[in-house]
Formats: sequence, structure tokens, C-alpha cells
Amino acid sequence: MKIDERALLQERVRTLVLRHALQAVLDRLAVATRKAGQDAEAELLTLEQSLVAAARGLADRASAQKLAVLVAVEDATATIRAAFDNAHDRLELPAPPQLALVEAPAAVAA
Repeated sequence: MKIDERALLQERVRTLVLRHALQAVLDRLAVATRKAGQDAEAELLTLEQSLVAAARGLADRASAQKLAVLVAVEDATATIRAAFDNAHDRLELPAPPQLALVEAPAAVAA
């Protein structure tokens, strides 16, 4: 395996790890935002636009470098968009009902 191919493979593995970590963080952010009574959809959209703009900025700076860098940035951008799409989809699902604890009747407890 050539050095460039190995570097590209390592970058794709990092991107996969990033996808799972980002998805977990976005799930927690959506739940916390929803519990706080804020508009989770707007918060996620703002965050998504910031991250994608940052990734595109890296691609602009890397235009004089190798194609592998550009491919890695595109992979990261696709990962970010996919994670945010999943978070948006989850926000559209109805919130699961909250279960309340109920005391056991006295006859059952005895």
C-alpha cells in the first residue's frame, strides 16, 4: 500500500469515528435544547452551517495541496451533513412519552 493510499485510508477511518461522535453529541444537544424549551431545529441548523463553512474554508486553503486533502475535507463535510440530517430527522419524531413512577397499592406491598 502506498503512503498516499494509507494516509487516505487513515483519514477515512477518522471521518467514520467523527461521524459517530458527532451523531452522539447532536442527539444529546437536541434533547437538552428541547428540554430547555428552545428551538432545537434552529440551533442545529446554525451549528451545521458553521461547521460546513469551516470545512469549506479548509478546502479553499488546501487547494494548492494534494487531492487527498480535498477528498478528506469533502468526506468530513458529507459526514457533518449526514449527522445533522439524522439529528433533524430525530427532531421530527414525536417525543417519547414520559413514564411516571406510581406507588404500589397497600395490599400488594403487604
